[in-house]
Amino acid sequence: MTRVGTAFRTGVAELGRTPLLLALLVVAPAYVVGLFTVVAPDGLARVHVADQTVVTTLPEAFPAFTTPMTAALLSGIAGLFLMRTAVEADSRLVVAGYRPWQVVLARLGLVGAVSVVATTVSVAVMLTAFEPADLPVFLVGVLVTAFVYGLVGVLAGVLLDRLSGVYLILFGAMIDLFVFQNPLATDTPALSRFLPGHFPLRVAMAGGFDAAVATNVAAGTVAVIALLTTAVITAFALETRVE
Repeated sequence: MTRVGTAFRTGVAELGRTPLLLALLVVAPAYVVGLFTVVAPDGLARVHVADQTVVTTLPEAFPAFTTPMTAALLSGIAGLFLMRTAVEADSRLVVAGYRPWQVVLARLGLVGAVSVVATTVSVAVMLTAFEPADLPVFLVGVLVTAFVYGLVGVLAGVLLDRLSGVYLILFGAMIDLFVFQNPLATDTPALSRFLPGHFPLRVAMAGGFDAAVATNVAAGTVAVIALLTTAVITAFALETRVE
């Protein structure tokens, strides 16, 4: 595990050399969550959570569901940049004697760390306007949403160039979380349950508005994480293989 820690610290140092990304982790939540809170009109909102409808206000509903979206955007972009800068370094680590699983574990740890930072900052901004009914459950939902999109960002870094990957994360997360999964929408498209943010966002909304997390939602969340983690491990193994 010492090698995993060394690879993890190397990854942290790489992120530290990207000041724009670090600034984004701090500034973006304040801008996005704060903006949606300010522009939210006064009035009632019906939030569809699990199998029930909760009546709240628009200034509370907007920060509640834009917070997971913001954390997901940040983690996805960080995962993308992490992958784009990691391939050569990881290949050198494998040549130097590291086992592929050690490199993969370190990178997954980095995605997790970025997700924690994105979640912490986003929720801290949100708490100035909205207090979830069950903060621990809400935090878990936001963190899982961020981690899921961090993994999506890593995969985008393998399959696409940087510009295409950024567009995929920005528009993909917005379409998934803001359009298809929007808890204010009365009709949810059938496609929504097959998108990465479906189950994690439902966990966050359950925590936000005092609803129970259904067993199928918890199981679906675990399945999404397992599927994406498997895909990331495979991608890393292919990218860092030594002939």
